[in-house]
Amino acid sequence: MPSQVRAAGDDDNTDILSLGDNRQEQLLTTSRPPRPTSYIAENVTVVTSSDIERLNAHTLVEVLQTVPGIHFDVIQTPGNSVFFSLQGITNRHVLVQIDGVPQNFISSDNIAELGAIPVQMIERVEIIKGAASSSWGSALGGVVNIITKSPDPERKAGGMVSGSIGSSYTADSRGEISGTVNRFGYYLTGGNLRSDGLVPGTQVRFNHGFGKLTYDLGTKGSIALGFDLRDKRTGLEDSIAYNYHDSSDSRYASGYLNLRYALADDLNLTLNSYGGRRFMTAKWGELTSSTLWRDGSTREIYRGANLGLTWGTSDNNLSAGVEYERNDLHSRELVWLDPVDNFDMSMDRWSGYLNGIWTIGRLSILPGIRFDHTNLLDDAYSYSLGLTYRLTDSTTLRTYAARGYGMPVVNNLSFLNGIRSNQNIQTVQAGFETTSIPYLWLKGTLFYNNIWKIQDFDLSTTPATVTLHDQVRQGAELELRTSPLYGLSMSGGYTYSDSWDKATKAELTSSNSGPRQNLKLGLNYDNSDLGLRGTLNGNFVKWNVPADQNPHLSAMIWNLHLNWKPFQKHESAPELFFSINNIFNGSQYIVDFKPNAPRWFEGGVRVRF
Repeated sequence: MPSQVRAAGDDDNTDILSLGDNRQEQLLTTSRPPRPTSYIAENVTVVTSSDIERLNAHTLVEVLQTVPGIHFDVIQTPGNSVFFSLQGITNRHVLVQIDGVPQNFISSDNIAELGAIPVQMIERVEIIKGAASSSWGSALGGVVNIITKSPDPERKAGGMVSGSIGSSYTADSRGEISGTVNRFGYYLTGGNLRSDGLVPGTQVRFNHGFGKLTYDLGTKGSIALGFDLRDKRTGLEDSIAYNYHDSSDSRYASGYLNLRYALADDLNLTLNSYGGRRFMTAKWGELTSSTLWRDGSTREIYRGANLGLTWGTSDNNLSAGVEYERNDLHSRELVWLDPVDNFDMSMDRWSGYLNGIWTIGRLSILPGIRFDHTNLLDDAYSYSLGLTYRLTDSTTLRTYAARGYGMPVVNNLSFLNGIRSNQNIQTVQAGFETTSIPYLWLKGTLFYNNIWKIQDFDLSTTPATVTLHDQVRQGAELELRTSPLYGLSMSGGYTYSDSWDKATKAELTSSNSGPRQNLKLGLNYDNSDLGLRGTLNGNFVKWNVPADQNPHLSAMIWNLHLNWKPFQKHESAPELFFSINNIFNGSQYIVDFKPNAPRWFEGGVRVRF
């Protein structure tokens, strides 16, 4: 195992470790500090930039739709806002971050808008399934950790341009340029996504830009400066039957400065500071008139910093750190002037954490503890204990137990009737990962989540009320993939989840706990001689929803993506790509006035230089 530990946003954060077969092991940033995958006790799935490119994806939604355990309520036009769950935990309890910068919009129910995160700048996505608060704070349901691309270290200048056009004038134009001159590196990308809407009322206009500048300090470390700008306008829904229209506008601007510095052998310091602004508007009204039912806006200005020290190697180390974040929240609703949606407040969070890893032979012990103090909410104590045992060179056993928390909805405190309690979780996981079966990688996980102080809102009362409930969510997950044979390989994942209220013993509906079952399948093809690669992905979801919603639950949605580079020996030769989404025009949605996208086509070209 390498002795040097890398951090998110580093110039080189993709160190590869051989497993002794045709598979590889990465240093992942899902913990502090990063660890090899065989030393991680949590259930983690990783998606790489090559996986993303194979999918011809536009935003993070299309990428995570292929990940076992993640379920979206409905997939419509690329760039639309969409709700998701992670093993039954709703998305406002899942921390999303880009190079350490949190993306959750606190004043908008703590939701991260995945449809507003473009994929071109992503090097990989690491998904932690289950409570991760001992490392990351408010992450009751898990973490979606996005690591962006680093400057090309081999060339002074290189890049890519890409353009595509599809059904309903769905078009995506983007480009990137990257290089390194002496010790200075740069990576810049930008693009535009637009569509008239694959489903009526889901039009999109989305502009985005991202950049990263780095400076190599040699053996001492590196400095990285990043910025992220996004502007998205959407028509979220039109319903003739309900005479309803919903439109939205969201804008994001953020930046960060990251320092990694080696104080001594096996003693590393990391300092990350960040700040930004999020702004969102939403207008609800009638299609047939100018009458508005809602005209609301939320704004959030945030800044933060974290300082960490890591002592040791990747298999024996201790990491400690402190964090601070301030969020200035502003919300207005101009139609009803409801006090629930009209507030100004500031939230300060101070945090400290300590975690590490101790390896004895084939056994690794991974403890972690964290304390969070917030001026608006109660204090949070989080802890975890993980064990990994490398039974053989090809099989690892894992178990993980943790207590974590998630922030409640933060808005006008009178709405909460004085209740400022964090929502808490105790989770236990156990599983295995093996390559002992020839040509097959297999991972299985059992999970049990005891959750309490879950908010239940009743908007029919005046004033609105909130009550707290306790819930249990348990289930199992299985992931597999095969080694390539004649260019063909398969992948798959199955997740089963069962949820109920502890007091009433009543089963929870999917609107509160995600689907009961989810099956994801993939067939991949690579032929380097022909310059051809492709993937066929299928997604089946079994929801538990009331029949009066008129859901459509029986279809398995299949998507086909093909990439062909006819003159692959020439680096600057164009690569053609083509996608058929929802091949069999299936219906898979849980609310009758919000259907999924029908079959649609897209084609384009990308050129590298």
